[in-house]
Amino acid sequence: MNKQFCDQIKQAASDYEAISTELFALAHALEDNPKSNPHNKLYSLIRSAEINTVALRNLGARTQWGNTAPFYEDLAKALGISVQEQHRWIVITVPAILPNRNSRDNLAYITRPLRSSLVRFQREHPMERFRDCGICIVHQYDEAMGLRRVRDYDNIETKRYLDVIESVMLTNDTGLLCTVLQTTEIGDRDCTKFYLMQPENLSIWAKERIKTHT
Repeated sequence: MNKQFCDQIKQAASDYEAISTELFALAHALEDNPKSNPHNKLYSLIRSAEINTVALRNLGARTQWGNTAPFYEDLAKALGISVQEQHRWIVITVPAILPNRNSRDNLAYITRPLRSSLVRFQREHPMERFRDCGICIVHQYDEAMGLRRVRDYDNIETKRYLDVIESVMLTNDTGLLCTVLQTTEIGDRDCTKFYLMQPENLSIWAKERIKTHT
């Protein structure tokens, strides 16, 4: 390998070390002042970790991988990504989607394993793409962490995930063909679930999850 490649590996190591140092500093700061809010600092560190993960993955790709499919399948399992066919719908599960994502955020660390999982599912369960489709999005929150973290739907970025799903499972995600619903559930972990179904099953799905309280 050439010097430039080695320098890039060293840079990746340095970036991860910097994240580690800042995390330790944040933990110590919280010990000194438990009432302080770590949100902004943690969000910045998450962005850095995601960017560094993609950079490290790209370095690995330069070592002449013959077949990346098994790699991305392993990543999908590690990230908790799954695609399952149920009686009336297909359920796609991804880690909890963070709020307020913007154009600076590189979601390739998760969208590429997601696409790999969808392609594998399509290969193992051949099916026509949805033309008319109901898409129901469930934002699940870990009950043990409390209910104050539940967010407004307009603060949660789902578009880039839907773009990946469309590329494999839909003919188009235009509003003329797709109906999109969102709801919140409390469960045993944080995650986001996309339910894909024929439009006639939307009422069945909604009836099971209708909110009967305010």
